[in-house]
Amino acid sequence: MDCTAHELALHAARQVLAKGAEDVVVLSMPEHQRGLFDYVVIATGRSERQTKTLVEEVYHFCKRHQISHFPPEGEAGWMVVDCHEVVTHAFLTEMREHYRIEELWPEATVVDVEAELQNLPDPDAA
Repeated sequence: MDCTAHELALHAARQVLAKGAEDVVVLSMPEHQRGLFDYVVIATGRSERQTKTLVEEVYHFCKRHQISHFPPEGEAGWMVVDCHEVVTHAFLTEMREHYRIEELWPEATVVDVEAELQNLPDPDAA
């Protein structure tokens, strides 16, 4: 499947939302900060098990659609999966509040996930 980094970020958001993620945010990096990645997806899980499930869903989506990615990593309330242009983080509430990674990129644009997902077909839908 060919998709842009923007579309992949939205697909990642769709995957974590489908697994019950809370407070899902997609950040688009400004052009001058792009290099390692273009988008960051941040989600909150209610348990360590759920945070692991959230990133595993993104990982399996990439695997199903032959999108380049690394295996999920992390522990103790913070898991991450790196899909090169899109990095997805899943936190427990306490960890997300502690690290506040959204603040690392004050110039990033917040993507309106809900609105944009309405216009993006789900490649996994039957």
